[in-house]
Amino acid sequence: MDNSPFLSLTLSDPVKTAEVMFDPQPVPRSPLVAFLLSLVLPGAGQIYCSKTSRGVWVSAVFLPALALTIYLTLRLGSPEGKEAAFLWAILLRITLFLYVFAFLDAFFTAREMSAGTDTFIAESPRVAAILNLLTRGFGYFYLGQRKLGFVVFFGLMFFQAPIAKTPMGGLIIEVILAVMGAHAYSIARDSEKTILATVRLPAGSASSKGLPVAVPIALAAVLATGYVALIVVGLLLPDYSHVDQSRADIVQGSEGVTYRNPAYGVSMRAPAGWALKTDTPNYILLAVRSDHACSVTLQPIVWSPLIGLSSFKGQLSYQFSKSKDLIGQVLDEQPAILSGLNARDIRASVIQGGRVIIEQHTIARNGMTVYDLCTDELAGDEGGVANPTCASDFNFIRKNLVLSR
Repeated sequence: MDNSPFLSLTLSDPVKTAEVMFDPQPVPRSPLVAFLLSLVLPGAGQIYCSKTSRGVWVSAVFLPALALTIYLTLRLGSPEGKEAAFLWAILLRITLFLYVFAFLDAFFTAREMSAGTDTFIAESPRVAAILNLLTRGFGYFYLGQRKLGFVVFFGLMFFQAPIAKTPMGGLIIEVILAVMGAHAYSIARDSEKTILATVRLPAGSASSKGLPVAVPIALAAVLATGYVALIVVGLLLPDYSHVDQSRADIVQGSEGVTYRNPAYGVSMRAPAGWALKTDTPNYILLAVRSDHACSVTLQPIVWSPLIGLSSFKGQLSYQFSKSKDLIGQVLDEQPAILSGLNARDIRASVIQGGRVIIEQHTIARNGMTVYDLCTDELAGDEGGVANPTCASDFNFIRKNLVLSR
């Protein structure tokens, strides 16, 4: 056996390769300044931190989204705003999420630059997260996860719409996007940790120049909580696409006919000689006098807390303008009381099939529901003699209407 010192040294004492370590290259930036700039103008903090393209993209998307969100918010109570409610929700989401991303990303980017670790981070975990939150998996493409990106993109393309139509669809989609955002952040963060393991990091954490990390985090949490609250309010909005009449009953008495519906806490009494019907899906009831000269409908309408009752008049005028079967004109509006609730009386003149109808809507808000008690009085042929009014019967019905609170 060869006992040469060279061979013995080679086998028993192998040469150890030294681990390569890199020194950080600090570029001082104030996290406080970056944070404040982004609060004033999202994207400005990124530009301050030399992330010019990122900052420009943030501003270019945020500013138009903000302008359109404000415009649609001011018109939520109008008919046009009602039709654009879905677009408003999308724009509000983009605006809020980009705003939070802007000040968080600017703050932490400034800290990373001051610590000298920014140059070693190839893909930002925060960018990956916001891309997944706002798009169909573009955060995965940003991270180079193309297969996963295509799976998510086409999966959401086919299943997002059916999910959105389910009762909890909006919340389910938000959870899916939140999980995707957290997943993309985790992938980028793991890659970042692997790279930073080769960097000689300073013993202490980067200074935030007088601004604790808890401040931007707390602000982001407050805004996120507000957004979740909006989602919850949306989920709590009642569904009146088909009124539940399963527990309703109609009782004929000496003082008239009474309708009760425990499902909605509603009861109403009409004078003798009136017939009550509950076979119209969108109405709680329809009451018609025997001579068919007067009728009353009670309809529940989903009403957002963001919209005032004053917008009902505009929506009524809009419905008249779009109708092909009748000609309607709003006459006047005045305050009223309905079942102890503050209400509005809106009178309108309607011509349908050559007949003139005096229509009066008494609307009252009860939580997230607006009850519309609509009385119709047949005034006779256009230009002809008016029929006797139904005022006394209408007053009787209003006084005997109970809306639980």
